[in-house]
Amino acid sequence: MTEPLKYYGTYSDDFGTTAIVIENDFENLYVEIDGVKFRGSEFSDLAMVDKLQYPQQQLERFTLSSIPIYNTDKIEEYLCNCSFKFPIFITIIDKINNIERGNVLTIEYDLGKKRAKPKGGLDFENVRLSLSIRQFEFEGTGDFFEIAFDEIQKKFDNKYCFKNCYGCMFGDYSVYGQSSFGTMLCFVTQKEKYKQVSNKQEYMELTNDHKQVQEIFCCDEYEIRKTGAGYRG
Repeated sequence: MTEPLKYYGTYSDDFGTTAIVIENDFENLYVEIDGVKFRGSEFSDLAMVDKLQYPQQQLERFTLSSIPIYNTDKIEEYLCNCSFKFPIFITIIDKINNIERGNVLTIEYDLGKKRAKPKGGLDFENVRLSLSIRQFEFEGTGDFFEIAFDEIQKKFDNKYCFKNCYGCMFGDYSVYGQSSFGTMLCFVTQKEKYKQVSNKQEYMELTNDHKQVQEIFCCDEYEIRKTGAGYRG
């Protein structure tokens, strides 16, 4: 079982900036903001834990978006109109010198305001990832972790790669779409079949026994991803 990690950073909204600690067990994220606890599978679905235990005055700083739960009469409320910023420790593979380097990746995640009905949802989400290697700065932005990582990986110019699920030979995404973070599919249980995939149809024919993983996770089955592999290339 993977040990949870803690990330020390800041939370910002219209009321100011607050120091926070984000705990990640690689299935869910947990964060306490000014005494109010939130939990979610990703940043865009952080919901209050036991909302009724808090006085209304304590909740006034938070903006929540209301999302109907499909096929039920329930409505979930998720944190929005805010930003998170925190560093995490990652491993970068120096492909030229064939060595691994410990590094710090700074994550900035912005959640927009809730849109008016009937459209609903948020008016934007934005991810900014940045790191330094020697004297060089690398940055990627987008509304998905994948897009931000893609931008940095392109700037690496085949000199470096990420040692995590994003950079792994067996990490890919559903043809039906994905969330911004944490819905990457892992194909380590069918490595050889996955390696033979050359188009979308072959990808869809793989057995549905994969699990979802976070882009920033890494396990002992990691292999450096080859250009053009799988569905995402």
